[in-house]
Order: sequence, then structure tokens, then C-alpha cells
Amino acid sequence: MPMKATKSFILLICLAVIFGTFLWQSARSVSGAPVEFPRAQIMTSTPWPDGSIYHIPESGDSLWIISEAYDVSMRDINILNGNSPEAVEIYIGQAMLIKRGEPATATPNVSPTPMPVTPSPTVFKPSRTPIPSATAIPSPTATQPPSTVQELFGDSKRVGWTITGISLLGIALVVFFGFLQKPKP
Repeated sequence: MPMKATKSFILLICLAVIFGTFLWQSARSVSGAPVEFPRAQIMTSTPWPDGSIYHIPESGDSLWIISEAYDVSMRDINILNGNSPEAVEIYIGQAMLIKRGEPATATPNVSPTPMPVTPSPTVFKPSRTPIPSATAIPSPTATQPPSTVQELFGDSKRVGWTITGISLLGIALVVFFGFLQKPKP
């Protein structure tokens, strides 16, 4: 029995929704003609010379009101401004592109524009750069012979072998004095 009551209740709700929709549609029309809702009351912008239209939102504006005023869909406005097509947020004072303008076309004929020539005296300004002087001819410089430290550590290969030799000598001394030589009792 409860199952039959649930089905009857769902059927009653469906009929109420259908009847309510019918009543709402008939209330919207006057003598069979649909009622026109008034357009949004905002100040629309004048198109730029290229035909593009920008709108600067003010307090109380919404994306829906702007789209109704310019007769452009909210989706198109969002796409033109780089937003998600489903976005509804706008910011007061931020210019919104409503319609993209047509690019300017180049004129095929070039009209020459005469340039008036105004003679002007040439002013001589002395340069602050000194006059170049002669450079002395380079002479050979005597080089000192390398010291023993430079000979020993002057090459990276020698440095490596020297450090390896010193390390091996240190290990040998530690092994000899630490492990092999027995302390005297």
C-alpha cells in the first residue's frame, strides 16, 4: 500500500508542475501575444572609429543587464574578454569588450604630403674626446724562472700525484706506529 501511495503522490506532483507551467505561460500573454520585458536601463557606449564597443561597468550593472542592453549574449562577451563562457562576474571600472571592431583597411593610393624644408645653420660643437696619442711599441719583458713550489704544484696532474704520495706516506706511518710497533712493557 505505501508503494501505491508514493506513485500516486509523484503523479500528482507531475500534474501540478505541468498545470502550473500552462498557467504561467497563459499569464505572460495578453490576448495571445507574448509580453515583452523591458530592456535593461543602462547607458550604452558609443562605438569607436573601428566599430569596436567597450563598456565600463558601474555599480548595479550585471553581465545579464549589459548583454541585454547591447543585444549580445553573455557567452560572447565572456569569450571576447578571455573569460570562461559560463562566468558571470564583472568588475566595476574594468573595460569590457562588447563587440570587436573591423580592422582598418589600407588605402591603395598614397597621397604625397609635401614636407616644408626649413634651413637651419649647422652649429659646430667641439668634441670632448681628446686627440688620440701615439701608443708605445711593446717591448719584451724578462720572465723569472719558476720556483720549486710552482714546479711542484704548477700542474694539476702533479698536484694530484703529490697529494696521493703524501696521503700514502701518512697511512704508512699510522699503520707502522699504530699497529705494527708493540708498546714496550
